[in-house]
Amino acid sequence: MLVLFAVASCRNATAPATNDATSNEAVSTTPPFQTKEPDRYYATRTITIIPAQGETIVTETLIAKDGPLRREESRTASQQIVYLETREGRFVLLPEAKVYAAVTPDDEAASDGESEENSPDRLLHLEPISTSYQAMGSEVIAGRNTRKYRVIVNSSTSANVSQNETLIWIDETLNMPLKSETKSPDGARTTMELTNIAIDPDFGLFQVPADYEKIAFPELRKQLQTARLNP
Repeated sequence: MLVLFAVASCRNATAPATNDATSNEAVSTTPPFQTKEPDRYYATRTITIIPAQGETIVTETLIAKDGPLRREESRTASQQIVYLETREGRFVLLPEAKVYAAVTPDDEAASDGESEENSPDRLLHLEPISTSYQAMGSEVIAGRNTRKYRVIVNSSTSANVSQNETLIWIDETLNMPLKSETKSPDGARTTMELTNIAIDPDFGLFQVPADYEKIAFPELRKQLQTARLNP
């Protein structure tokens, strides 16, 4: 999988829960839900990181998937960047410079995996001391029906035990996380939300434009580094 850049802060108003959770809701140690990315869809994913100290970071990514084809488009520093997975291979595109490069497994291994750390699906694959799950009923978010859960993760760090709490909303139609809110012990918060959802992405999203120039991946990476240094 190509590097993912982690979509808008959770500003959409939510309708009152249609099945309010109570303190008597059962708590389990196994996930009471199963998630799977749809085979075909298009959406905007916004991840907002609010640290205990420092500036808030908002990362917005356009995601399109059609079977094995995938596109992720985001902006890093002052540079727009697109990752493509096609039948011909994997590519990175810089639309403003109209250049692209093929990505080899070695290039991919050396890439920054920051977005995977921020992925809402990551909470399902942690190695904690213990994890508990609690069903919180159902809610309607931006017109979409969801099931809400609370996930408490107790993890060990240097002999200390820390507890993270995540509220996660699973879309009943897509069967994937539509929204999540995570609180860390140090006061930091991370939110994720999917918006602009469609189930019929344009096939042109998965093609390299004919007028783009192909360059070597090291040269493309150099252009990205320059953009980060000169935002």
